[in-house]
Amino acid sequence: MPASDRSEKLIVPREAEEFDNDVYARLAAAAKLSDIKLIECDYSIKPEVFQAIEDTENMAHGFVGDPAGYYVDDEIGLLLGRYKWSAEIKLRRKKVLKLACVYLVAYTGVQGFTDNYLQFYFEKIGRFTTYPYFRAEFSRLSSSSGIMLPPLPSLSERVD
Repeated sequence: MPASDRSEKLIVPREAEEFDNDVYARLAAAAKLSDIKLIECDYSIKPEVFQAIEDTENMAHGFVGDPAGYYVDDEIGLLLGRYKWSAEIKLRRKKVLKLACVYLVAYTGVQGFTDNYLQFYFEKIGRFTTYPYFRAEFSRLSSSSGIMLPPLPSLSERVD
């Protein structure tokens, strides 16, 4: 049963081998999202978060998402990947809100494609697949805490 389990930074096929747009297009057409699950979530706030919301000159905020590994089972055409998102608000240098979530994403129908293409596909598509869930979780948790924040922005990068 050929399988791979990767947790290092994903390699873009263009850097590893000659990139074939037709192969990637076939992968994109064949891959079907079969499941997405929130598998880890860590949320914390400090009382100063309410001060940070009022003191925007000393507040900093941001969010980031990165692939956190993937697994391929070519025999059954399965691609599983973990995608980690985090967001924070700082008042000066102190973190006053922190959210970290890890999502497990499953795609089927991917047999016959090399690891490099699968890795590249997951890095690009996993980001757009998981972000709406993270964005909603951020809004839900901050609202449940009585923190009135605008939603996180939409992603604007290209997918192709």
